[in-house]
Amino acid sequence: MITMIGGEMPEYAEQHPPADGPLYRHLLDRLPTGIRVLVAGPHHTGLIRALADRREVTCLLRSRPDAEALPDVDVLCGTLSKLTETDRYDVVVALDGVGRLVSPEDTPLDWAESVRVLKRALRPGGTLLLAVENKLGVHRLVDPGTATADPAADAWTPLGEFSGEPGRPDRLTTVLGAEGLPVTSLMSGWPSLRRPSLLATPEALRYGPLDALSAFAAHATAGAYAEIPVLSDPRRLAAASVRRGIGAELAPVWLVTAQRAARPSPALPLPPVLFASPDASSPVVTELLSTPDGWLRRPVNGPAEPLPAGHLLEERLLTAALGHDLPRLRRLLTGWMTELPMAAAGNVLVDGERFTILDPGVPELPDALARFAHTLLDGGYHHPWPGVTDVVRLIAVLAGAAGVSAPPDISEMSVSIGRREQEAQLTELRKRLADAEERTRFFEVELEKREAELGRAKTQIAAFSGNLGYRAAKAGLVLARAARNRIRKGRT
Repeated sequence: MITMIGGEMPEYAEQHPPADGPLYRHLLDRLPTGIRVLVAGPHHTGLIRALADRREVTCLLRSRPDAEALPDVDVLCGTLSKLTETDRYDVVVALDGVGRLVSPEDTPLDWAESVRVLKRALRPGGTLLLAVENKLGVHRLVDPGTATADPAADAWTPLGEFSGEPGRPDRLTTVLGAEGLPVTSLMSGWPSLRRPSLLATPEALRYGPLDALSAFAAHATAGAYAEIPVLSDPRRLAAASVRRGIGAELAPVWLVTAQRAARPSPALPLPPVLFASPDASSPVVTELLSTPDGWLRRPVNGPAEPLPAGHLLEERLLTAALGHDLPRLRRLLTGWMTELPMAAAGNVLVDGERFTILDPGVPELPDALARFAHTLLDGGYHHPWPGVTDVVRLIAVLAGAAGVSAPPDISEMSVSIGRREQEAQLTELRKRLADAEERTRFFEVELEKREAELGRAKTQIAAFSGNLGYRAAKAGLVLARAARNRIRKGRT
């Protein structure tokens, strides 16, 4: 049933996709049954159906066409400011943030005012599950567009540096606490607000397995930017931010669980890390758990196993290539192609001579070596073979170093090359062009010298061949040859 509360948009449908993904589905499945839930903002119908199973769900949407397309749930259609305190809920879910809860049909609300309205919709002790976009996250830093202009038609609120969201996780916790919503858990997410495939707590990012977490962040970010123009490689930026200790500050989204009143224990207990492979057709949510004996990796509804130790193979290969360490590069390539030839370099951990899979949910890749060659060449990395400038030859060289009998097949790859990497490639090409021009100028000077010497020689030959002495000597030479021939004939 749809109830018009005022400020609805009768003809407008949302342009951006709704909140979705296996991690959001996993979080909503953890909510208790038999409770009243308000889903604020656009959410995928699959999430709403899963949430409505054994729970009383009400949705709040500003778009009437989107409200009419929802399944059999109660819908409040209108702007956020029209939400009254008559009905209160045990849980308010706003995984799409608060930006698409207001409409131009009413007075716009900033971020803090929107949070206050959502708080009033909670019962005492109720839980708010809120996603907040980081305006200085990795997704913004690699976006070639400006953050103060949005081409979408729903950009009615200030963007970029003019928006009112807290800019850091600690500030977000402080602001919500000051609003009477103490935070019980906070997680940083990659690669986007509406469909994260990695969620990690600040403690896990600070004290957890950095190699595995940086690999997860890079892998989660890679698929989201395939064939999308970027300023720089978001995969490298995400991995570097996690490794350098600022992953939470540069994460694209923060997911907080807050309560209107403090409880002895959190209403929605969460593991330190949640991950779902973005490449798998049916992603399996995997939890990383901290124990006194180390970190464990446990698929949902599956057994726990120790998280493999070691460093990311791709980083070790790139380090060896940058240092022109050919023996180490050959050893790593040979071990990789021997142990795990179908695994991407970004999904392999190497510990001494042992190679292990980091995420078993990632599909096998028959062109794993070719993909690393693309990374090495398209990423602007220096390598020990500067004369190799095309990817086909580089694949053949890497295959030879790895002991592969034939180079692997090259498939079509959906890779996004950042403008910074393109600029590095252009700089390298300019250097090679300048060197070629310098050599061309040298050869031109040498050619001019040789032509001048040849011209002088021709002039001398012409001068000698035209005088009387030269002609007399030439006639004498002819007579001498004739006399010699007669003498030879007389002897015979």
